[in-house]
Amino acid sequence: MQTVRKRTCLPNVSQSRLREEIAILEKRLAEIGPDGDCGYEKALIRFFEQQLGQRRALLWANRVVTG
Repeated sequence: MQTVRKRTCLPNVSQSRLREEIAILEKRLAEIGPDGDCGYEKALIRFFEQQLGQRRALLWANRVVTG
């Protein structure tokens, strides 16, 4: 009987690219400010925060996998 190992499928994105994207998102969030002036900016803040979380998780996972 063969054992099937679960593999984590990570997008092929370099750590430097992820750090660059994180910096861009952080800069944009700083430009908007913590509260946003309107509904559109508040939606952008939520979206950028979600994207930051995803990029940081990918960066962490890439570091774990590649050492």
